[in-house]
Amino acid sequence: MLIAVRVVVITTLLMAALIIQYTVKEILPINYLYTIAAVTYGLTLFYIVVANFIRSRKINLAVQIAGDLIVETLLVYFTGGLDSPFSFLYLVSIITASMLLFRRGGLFTASGAVMLYGGLADLMYYRVIAMPESSWIVPTLWTSSRLYINMATNFAGYYATALLTSYLSEKLQKTFEELDVNRQHLAALRALNQNVVESIPSGLITLSREGVVSFINPAGCQILRTDPHAVIGHHINELQFFAPPDWESVCDTLATEQVVRREKDDISVGEENRSLGYAVTPLNTLEGVASGYTLIFQDLTDMKKMEAELRLKDRMAAVGELSAGIAHEIRNPLAAIAGSVQVLKKSNALSPPEQRLMTIILKESERLNKSIADFLRFVKPQEKRTTEFDIAASLSETLDLLANSPELRSDHHIERRISPASFIVSGDADQIRQVFWNLARNAVQAMPNGGALRVSTEATADTYRIRFSDSGRGMAEADQRRLFQPFRTNFPSGTGLGMAISYRIVQEHGGQIDVASWPGMGTTITVSLPIHAAQAVVGSQLSVVGAGR
Repeated sequence: MLIAVRVVVITTLLMAALIIQYTVKEILPINYLYTIAAVTYGLTLFYIVVANFIRSRKINLAVQIAGDLIVETLLVYFTGGLDSPFSFLYLVSIITASMLLFRRGGLFTASGAVMLYGGLADLMYYRVIAMPESSWIVPTLWTSSRLYINMATNFAGYYATALLTSYLSEKLQKTFEELDVNRQHLAALRALNQNVVESIPSGLITLSREGVVSFINPAGCQILRTDPHAVIGHHINELQFFAPPDWESVCDTLATEQVVRREKDDISVGEENRSLGYAVTPLNTLEGVASGYTLIFQDLTDMKKMEAELRLKDRMAAVGELSAGIAHEIRNPLAAIAGSVQVLKKSNALSPPEQRLMTIILKESERLNKSIADFLRFVKPQEKRTTEFDIAASLSETLDLLANSPELRSDHHIERRISPASFIVSGDADQIRQVFWNLARNAVQAMPNGGALRVSTEATADTYRIRFSDSGRGMAEADQRRLFQPFRTNFPSGTGLGMAISYRIVQEHGGQIDVASWPGMGTTITVSLPIHAAQAVVGSQLSVVGAGR
């Protein structure tokens, strides 16, 4: 930078001298400018060579400043020596050295200016060197006292400039260093804060005091399945967390409390409803002034689903542990009652009404015995016998049995879409078939006025899914939560154990059952089973089976 500035300045002076020389008729004594320009250009080439061989910044600056002092001394000599108006140029070099090389460089430069200017003044005062003939400055008579005052004034100015400029430069340098350190700390803190905000798995939204969104982190966008521009600038009420009266209530509460926690189960995210838990806290500035609010939220849908499954398993374990013995105790006297009734029924002394009563007792005994058998199967399931079997063929056979059973009326029909037509999996074929039968029968019973049962399959790399969809009456959300609980049934003839048994079988096979139902719009139950060893046969089966086929 110094080389470039120096070349620009001297070139400008040279161009000005040439213009004056050729435009003014009177010849002016400015030839010395050509000499100074030539010396400056020569020194510039020398500086470039030194810079290529010596990489030290301080040495290069010292060489250039020394060259500038020499050029300034030549300019002072050619323009009148003691009477030259350019002695102030020494201050430029002193200021430059003080700014770039600080106090030591400024004092060394001031000392060099003192020696060069003082030596030139002494040599010219004592006539050791004569005034150049081309000088356009008219020399004046200098006395020794005037000479000493001039030197003392200039020397004091040189050193004072060096000290003052170097002091300010050092302070400025220290300030720059502190600012740079603070800037680095601030950048690191900002990067850390950004990484923390972007890395937390919870959603984070900052709100103004009016409830307008000013920021949302990537996890929040992922949970809400939206983009930042679709959220920022909108009121929090538009994000379904609060209704307008609720938000006003939250603001009133936060005026006296530190946090407000809530859960909401019906927030629409994409095409489904999700359960979100969230907390609202005040947001203050560093001075403690309230500037808005922060909303931290999490998707609790899967967690609530797991909690429901754990509660269901706990209920099943409690029911099994408490009731297995009771069931056995009931079954033994029930068998004795049924046997005794059968003996009494054979007696000729009974009247027809009494015979009918005996028949009813036997029928109800058989029904009660079947309920106890189902219950014992639930609380004490058979040992799973894992084999490889064709799950698609097993499903087709189950649907064939249902199509020919008396439960299927003329206004029912089954639509099946089983693709591929054959698929081998590992598991207990009998237990899986029982799951199919229970789910299919439930679907038919859910359509008392007739309808369609649609059964479809889907095979992926590690999962085989079977969907049972009916067009029946559907279920409310409360009924869905109780669907797999024992002794919970929506049908008059049901025991409330079929779905519980099916749930346990699927769980023991490492799979899961998902339910989607809406009142008046039917129900879809999806069974997902893991594939341990599978081989699909190319082909598919698509048909509609009517009642009685």
